[in-house]
Formats: sequence, C-alpha cells, structure tokens
Amino acid sequence: MTTPSLILLALLAQTAPLAATPEEKALAQSLLSEGTKLFDQGEFAPALEKFNAAYAAYASPKLLYNIAQTYRALGRFAEAMNTFGRFLVQAPDALAEMTTEVHSSMAELQSRLGRVHIECAKPRAEISVDGKLVGLSPLVDLVWTEPGHHQVTARHPDAIPVVQDVEVVVGSVQNVVLDLQPLDAIAVAQAPKPQAKTKEPSPPPPLVAESATSSPQRSGWWLGRTWTWVAAGTTVALGAAAAIVGASMQSRYDSLNQSCGSASQSYPGCSEGDISDVENRRTAANVLWGLTGAAAATTAVLFFVEGRSVAVAPVVAGAPGLTARMSY
Repeated sequence: MTTPSLILLALLAQTAPLAATPEEKALAQSLLSEGTKLFDQGEFAPALEKFNAAYAAYASPKLLYNIAQTYRALGRFAEAMNTFGRFLVQAPDALAEMTTEVHSSMAELQSRLGRVHIECAKPRAEISVDGKLVGLSPLVDLVWTEPGHHQVTARHPDAIPVVQDVEVVVGSVQNVVLDLQPLDAIAVAQAPKPQAKTKEPSPPPPLVAESATSSPQRSGWWLGRTWTWVAAGTTVALGAAAAIVGASMQSRYDSLNQSCGSASQSYPGCSEGDISDVENRRTAANVLWGLTGAAAATTAVLFFVEGRSVAVAPVVAGAPGLTARMSY
C-alpha cells in the first residue's frame, strides 16, 4: 500500500488553485504531517481526524487519497471506496503512482461491497446514507455501501424530508427513488375544507301507530337471561373444579394407603406433610362443592326471576306507603 507521505510532497509542490490564505494552507500542511506520522505508527483513527481537519482547512482534492487509505485501514470499506472515487474525479493531475494504487485498491474493495443508485428530482437536496452525507442531488455516481440494511435520506430546506430503506447485496446495484414533496403540501393538507351549506332539517314524519300485523318480537325462554347463563356457567366450572380436586384427593389418599398405612391406622407410616396434603385437598374439594351448590341455587332463582317484568307497589289495603306488594 502506498503511504500517505507521498501526498505530503505532492501538496507542498502543488500550485494553489483553491481560494485559501497562506495561513490556512500552512495549517493544512501541519495537520497533514501529523496525520502521516500517526498513520505510519498504526494510529489510524487519530490520523483520520488529522486528515479530515487538513481537508477542512484547505480542501485539496489530493488529500482525499490520505482519507480514503485511512478508511481502508480502519475497515470502513464503503467510505474508502466512495472517497477513492471522489479522488479520481477531483484530482486528475495526481501522480501516476497514486492513481495506479487507487485503481488497485478499488478493485480489491469492489468484491466486498454493493452499490445504490439514488434518484432525486429535487436539485441540490442533501443525500445521506445511514446519516452520512454522500452528496447533493442529482447524484451522478453510484454510492458504494456495505452489504445489509441501510437508510437513504433526502433533505432540502423547501421540502419535506423523505427516508427510504434499502437492502444491499454484494455485487448488486439497488435503485432508490426519493420523491421530495414541497412544504406547501403540508399547508394544503392541513387547511380546513370549506363546509357545505346545510339545509334546514325537514320536519319528522307523523307517528304512525303500529298495526297488529307488525313483525313479531323475538321470544323464547332462553332469551333475556344473561345472568342466568352466567350463573349456570359458573356452576359448571365450579363443579368441574370440585370433581378434579376430589379426584386428586382420592388419588393421593389411595397412594398413601398403599405406601405408608391404612385409613383405620391413621397412616402410622406417613409424614405429617403427606397427611396434611390429603386433608387440604379434601377441604378444598368440599369448599368447591359448597360453592357449586350455591351457584346452582342462584341459577335456579335467576331462571324464575330474570327476564320477567317486576312491579313493586307500596300499598296497605289500597293505601300506599306502609307495606309493599310484588307481582311478576
């Protein structure tokens, strides 16, 4: 790999086509020297910071070579590939040795990456991939990316930002179209729509007495008995639970009777825990059977009461206010 120290000599010998002051160029030269030393020592992350700072002070296209090689050393292959491409476009007068090294590096990295073709009709929109700016629309070149899931974003001061997901495969080209809508579209969408004039409501039609031939209402003893069915269901559930617990108690009882004693001997060979377990299951079964009986009684009461009209009138020999009379 060609070391970035070659760029150090090229930058010193470069004429100054860029609009930069001598101080800015001197700062860039100093940062470039520091970054080159760090790169040669294997300190790639600090070297990248120095090279980026040098490029910010004096945007010489040849500095992109240093930045791309450092990305490559850090394993950030997509950023290295994109930066190599910028170097070839912006530094056509670079040394032949550097250009050859760039082509060789790109050929090696190409087998690790995929590309994204990004289309955006809005001019000069900022295009980012995973939050990193890759250029302004329209993008002429394809964007190299690592394989996997990525987010492509377009932003413009006069438009609504748009984000689109893309799945990149090694050696493939994925197309992404970013359609930016103007900010005015939000105002139009949120503007209140004019309300249509409402007509005066017409008077309701006259009431017509229901004839004797009107459709009959639904009837049946099973209708209008919601709580009756709830109580019946509870009775079934409690009875099932009581039966299960009783069967469990009986099974445990039989097991203890065979293993550690008989009922007549009060389980002389059984532990207190075993005996207590059987008694607890018996108690639980009895409680559940009691609740089952209560639920069954409630079901019967509800069956005769629910769904019938009830009238309560306080009367005493025709005089209201002293006793009450109930009728169904």
